[in-house]
Amino acid sequence: MSGTIVTSSASQAPQEHGWYLYGIVRRDPGGAAPPWSGTTEHLQLLERGGLAAVVARVPVAEFTTEALQARLGDPAGLESIARMHNAVIGAVHQRQAILPAKLGAVYADLEDVAWAMEQRHDALAAQLERVDQCDEWAVHVYVDRPTVRAHLIAEQASDPVQQQLAAAGPGRAYLLRRKLADSLAEKTAQILDDIAEAAYRRLAPLAVEALAERPASPSGDADGEVEVLRAALLVRRERREELVAGVRACAGERPGWRCTSSGPWPPYSFAASPESDGHA
Repeated sequence: MSGTIVTSSASQAPQEHGWYLYGIVRRDPGGAAPPWSGTTEHLQLLERGGLAAVVARVPVAEFTTEALQARLGDPAGLESIARMHNAVIGAVHQRQAILPAKLGAVYADLEDVAWAMEQRHDALAAQLERVDQCDEWAVHVYVDRPTVRAHLIAEQASDPVQQQLAAAGPGRAYLLRRKLADSLAEKTAQILDDIAEAAYRRLAPLAVEALAERPASPSGDADGEVEVLRAALLVRRERREELVAGVRACAGERPGWRCTSSGPWPPYSFAASPESDGHA
């Protein structure tokens, strides 16, 4: 959450009301009403050049740092803000490209919004071109660690170290068991990395852009299912079925792992709105 009243060098002191920024869209050069205008009555458009900011007038007092921090302790209130934020962005996204703003970004004055758009006009226009006709999809890959370990333990039966263990004394046996355990943990971690990489290699080419991260994993001795990859994919709408098929193929590629997806969403992970340029 932004949690600050965004101002520029051109702004006046914050007034009683400010302007909540939902996102940036292209301006219709013919002056026609936006295709989503009938679904979101409280919204206004602020046009500058070839861009337009989707804004709504809100009480400044409800979006100060202190007010938003207080709402963090009220899940219902915070959820209400997030629901409205995402509902507006989603309604616009269904009808035209939008660069979503951060949750809670409020500008003190409309001129502050205009100033921010003017400062980054070309970059924002290029971003809109890039996300046009695209959706964001979230992909998660999970691996059942016990399944991987069971497979590796079966392979260890033919390991020379296993054969040495049968004839070793107590001290030597301890060292050999530690060696086997370390080897098992190392191979397990490598398989998890391989699975994550294989899924990413399969799915990333289907996207205009892909962002991936390897979530923090439990210790090598932990059991249960572990998430090995989470990725955000910016996918052109005509490739949606390819993505769904790719996720389904990943899910059955190896025993003990599954791949899930959710979407389509507005391009939250791939959009840079005005306040991302140091004004928030």
